[in-house]
Amino acid sequence: MHDIGARSVFFVHDTPRAMAFYTDRLGFILDWTHEENGRPYVVQVSLMGLQIILNQRESPEDVRVGHGRIFAGLDDDQSAALLHHVECHGILAKYTHWGAPTMAIIDLDGNELFFWLSDSERARWQQTHAGAT
Repeated sequence: MHDIGARSVFFVHDTPRAMAFYTDRLGFILDWTHEENGRPYVVQVSLMGLQIILNQRESPEDVRVGHGRIFAGLDDDQSAALLHHVECHGILAKYTHWGAPTMAIIDLDGNELFFWLSDSERARWQQTHAGAT
């Protein structure tokens, strides 16, 4: 049996704004866009094999916006690369424990990205961010 390709869908209020956050701030690559009325409406972004679809919702009351959550496990080299990127770009991230040592990043709409850190990077993260939650 082959691996199943899967990606998360995060619902957002403003696709161009969310797309800019993911590409300009977090360093994701823009894979494709679907436009409506001349502006991006649904896009896919990716980083180190992690794919996320950002889908604009028209109603401000749409309860799905901000309720996305993704968990990604990282190898040592991936942990080091992601932590370096986060630190170099001043990305607001916090250390938490979600069954394992985890770095959490919250996007502009409240969607959550959780990255399980390798043991070596978790120790470095804890030393660097002592007292942070």
